[in-house]
Order: sequence, then structure tokens, then C-alpha cells
Amino acid sequence: MELSFIQDENAVEQIDGILYEFPYTMHERDLGRDTIPWHWHEELEFNYAYKGSIVVETVNQAYTIRQGEAYFINTNVMNTKRKADGASVAVEHAHLFHPILLTGHYRSIYETKYLNPVLKNQSIEVMIIKEETKSGKKFLELLYALSRLNNMENQEFQIRILLSQAWLILIDEIEIQRQKHVFHASHTLERTKDILSFIHQHYQEKITVADISCHANISTKECVRSFKNTFHQTPMDYLIHYRIEQAKRLLRETDEPVTNIAFMTGFQNSAYFGKVFKKFLEVTPKEFRASCKADLTL
Repeated sequence: MELSFIQDENAVEQIDGILYEFPYTMHERDLGRDTIPWHWHEELEFNYAYKGSIVVETVNQAYTIRQGEAYFINTNVMNTKRKADGASVAVEHAHLFHPILLTGHYRSIYETKYLNPVLKNQSIEVMIIKEETKSGKKFLELLYALSRLNNMENQEFQIRILLSQAWLILIDEIEIQRQKHVFHASHTLERTKDILSFIHQHYQEKITVADISCHANISTKECVRSFKNTFHQTPMDYLIHYRIEQAKRLLRETDEPVTNIAFMTGFQNSAYFGKVFKKFLEVTPKEFRASCKADLTL
């Protein structure tokens, strides 16, 4: 299952497959095909690099996860994912779950004693777990077991047990890595999240840097400066990248005409859309769609 970028009114990602009755899902993500744009969500992630190497970037740091390594992403951590430079492929198995699956109910001992010390620690963003240690090897074995349960019926209890066991190992790994001083101080991200939320909500419209800075209640100069410091690109560059990613999804998943997709993703006309699309991907939108259909027939 691929990650679906559905967002609420605050641009917080709503994850496909997470249900109220059972807030867990597994996604197999091909990061060699698509970059995952900047996003955040309440759900926690226990993932591992199934094939190739992956880069997970937060506002504070970039992490490289190599094939066979696992990693944890904390709640509401803003991040983007892509294939590592030099890697021919990049596929991950991602196990996403809401904390309530393990806590059971508000202020339970599971929440206050075991989860909150991690969830409320903003210095813990991403943690890589390797097979080199006994605990790391066990952690990966648990994730492999979770992957084997994917799409099987009547496995809810087993999944919760495996996630609970993995959480206990995570706590131990956090303490081990804390002693090695691998955690970094977190910065206030509210303004950055606000800017991203505005772009994600309005990318289909004609928006300018002035619109973005006005929404964030800062000058255009400060808007560009702070955004570049965080994401190493201007807000308008990010907007175009985001529009292209949404266009790729629509080309792959729908039969909408290319002209319609151009307007649906914020481009003023199909000619300009085709020019920008080819600049980024070296193929036209029609060629991209044809290649996706060809992949499905293999």
C-alpha cells in the first residue's frame, strides 16, 4: 500500500489505512519512484529499508538509512523522504500506528510511564536502529514479523503485541543512544508548519510569496529567508515541486486528461505544465502516464 497524502484543514496528514477501530497500517513505499514531500502526522512510524538506502530529512538533520536498518519517527515530526544519492532503488516497509493503540485510554499507565517520555521529548525526532546490537536485531525481527502479518485476517492482537514489544526495545535503544549524545535540540517549528500548511491547502490556486508571507504575518524577505534556511529552497520552488508531485499522483492514479490535471494542480495552462513537468522528470506528462501503465502490466 502506498502512502496517500490526504490532509485535514491544518494540513496534517491523514494516513490511508488508519481506522478508528484499529489505528495501524503497513505501507510499502517505493521512494525510488517518488519523493515524499514535507509532512507530519500524529501516528508513529516503525520502518525499515527493505531495498536500497533512504534519506529521511527533518528540519534539524538528514538521516541515511541503509538496507537492513530500521528507524523510528516520533509523533508530529516534520519530515521528507527520498532515495539516497547513489542508490539504485529505495523501498521501505513502514508500520504506522496511532499511540492510542498501545496506551489504551487517556492517562493509562502505558501512556504516562512508557509512551509520554518519548512522545513529549522534542529532541527525539528520528532514531536509526541497526542489527549490530542484540536489541537492534530483535527490533528488526519484530518488524519483519509485522510485515508477514500484512493483509492477513484476525491478526489485530498479534500486531499490538509485536508493536508493544518493539516499543520496549525502542525505550532501551533511546537510553543507549542518549549516552552516545546522538540527539539534537529541537527548534520551534510552528511558523514553518504554518507556511507549509498554507501551501498544501492552496497549491491549486494562483498564490505568490506575498500571499504566503501575509498568511504567516511576516515580510516577504523574512518568509523567503526563513524558508530557505529550513528547506534549502524558496517557497515558490517548493510550491512547484509540490505541484509536480501531486500531478504525478493524478497521472498515475486517474484517467483525467492532462489539461485538467494541469489546472487541478495550479498550473495556468497545459503548455506551461508540460514544460515544467519535462524539466523535472525528463519526460512529458503523457509519457509518464504511459510508463506507469506499462509498469502495471509487467
